[in-house]
Amino acid sequence: MTEVVVIGAGVIGLSAALMAQARGLSVTVVDREGPAAGASAGNAGAFAFTDILPLASPGILRKAPKWLLDPLGPLTIPPAYALQITPW
Repeated sequence: MTEVVVIGAGVIGLSAALMAQARGLSVTVVDREGPAAGASAGNAGAFAFTDILPLASPGILRKAPKWLLDPLGPLTIPPAYALQITPW
């Protein structure tokens, strides 16, 4: 069996470890402080959609169509990816 070592037991590290384990790999997670004790405990692992611009800005509905068509805009969705996320 293939063995994998994941360094970091935060949101990203544990997600990677779970995916590797689901694929049949033997996984060891190493973290100097323990699960979710680093950046994950300091809000880096939280989803604060109310604090992200432009999503929390007034007038988003008026600006969104232009941003979606701008390849460098804040709401860009690549056309090839748009079909993949349609079920979501």
